[in-house]
Parts: sequence; structure tokens; C-alpha cells
Amino acid sequence: MTWSCPSELVVEAPLRLRLRRSHRSDAETITAWLGREEVHRWWGGAPVPLEEVVEKYTGDRLPEVAVYVVETAGRPVGLIQAWQDDGCGLDMFIAADEQGAGVGPAAARALAEDLTARGWRDLTVDPAVDNARAVRAWQRAGFAPTGERGVDEGHETRLMVFVPGSGRHPTARAGCPAD
Repeated sequence: MTWSCPSELVVEAPLRLRLRRSHRSDAETITAWLGREEVHRWWGGAPVPLEEVVEKYTGDRLPEVAVYVVETAGRPVGLIQAWQDDGCGLDMFIAADEQGAGVGPAAARALAEDLTARGWRDLTVDPAVDNARAVRAWQRAGFAPTGERGVDEGHETRLMVFVPGSGRHPTARAGCPAD
């Protein structure tokens, strides 16, 4: 599979979302998000130190991972990453105070649709089985359970695969501005 992902993705309606590549200047915000129990409970199990955030979640770790900050109305509200190794998938969290507004499903669907249009196949996610909010969000984004289970960071997970064109989704457009 050839690595191809957008530099930026904008979702016009209804939430005015923007997914943009993360930068070093985002590190403190990401660290604060990962310091909240509501987030790190499902993302690593413990707060993530600033140095690790800089290394893992700012800039690109191409060819394996592209990391995006999710913005709504110009404010950063979460993080989503697209990865590929022996498969391809997404990982995402929305800041604790921003959860429940539909931002996660909209961002995930927009990125999944774009990556699928770029030739990505069998795009997967693996939320923790006991994280019902995340499972529902991925389903709203167009991911369907495969019936397979796994374990990630001590949590039993449910493998889900993206079904292009399923359900309702916002209109997205990709932009590739000079970085």
C-alpha cells in the first residue's frame, strides 16, 4: 500500500471541523488532554509526559503514522491519527470537556472517507469493549464490528472495519497546503 494521507481536512457542516497535522506547538495542549483520567483511561492508562507527547504525537511519524489535531470553530478539541503497518487504521480521542458533541464521529468519518478515496482498504479501529461511548462513536462514524476481539493496553478490544458510504456523513474536502 502506498502511503497517502491529507495534510489538512476540512468538514464544512454541521460542526466546522478541521483536521490539521499536529505541530510541536500543540504538545502542551495534547499533554493536558492526556492528563485527564477520562482520556488516558482509554489512551495509554496514565498521563503522558510532555517529552513523549512531542515524540509520539507532534509532527509525522511517516511512513507509519500521521497525527492530526481536530479543531472545531478554530479551537483544538482532540487528536486523531492514521496509521499503517501490516494493516491500516485510526486511533482518536476527544478532549474530556469536548466529548458528546459529535465531533469524534464527524472527524473519524471525514478522515476515513478521504483515506478510502486514496486507496486505503480495510481501515480498522479497536476500541475497548467496555468503552461503550467510543464503540458508539466509531459506529456513528461508519465502522462496523467484525466479531474479532483483541487486547490493547490491558483492555479487551473489539475490531471494527470502516464501511465506505454507510450512514450519514458530513461533506469533507482535503487540502494540501504547503507545510
